Formats: sequence, C-alpha cells, structure tokens
Amino acid sequence: LGKAIAEGAVDNAQLRDVNDAIRSHAIEKVGQKLRGYMTDMKRIAVAG
Repeated sequence: LGKAIAEGAVDNAQLRDVNDAIRSHAIEKVGQKLRGYMTDMKRIAVAG
C-alpha cells in the first residue's frame, strides 16, 4: 500500500478485491456513517 507500481498495468480483479476489503473494514463503515451525517448537515445549512 502506498508503493509505486513498476508497470503501468493494474489487475482489475485484484483492484476490485482490494476495494471491497477497504469498503468492508470497520473504520470505513464508521466513516460512511459520518459522511452521511455531514451531508445531512450541509443540506440543513443550505436550507436554513
């Protein structure tokens, strides 16, 4: 993670698997909820 790729190609299946693993991590679940709250607060601020 965070290292440069020597070649220009990325295996799409591997990339999909890594993205799925990141999305299902507990920290990301909390982040998703917090981002939802921030979006809701933005709507309130714009409406008010």
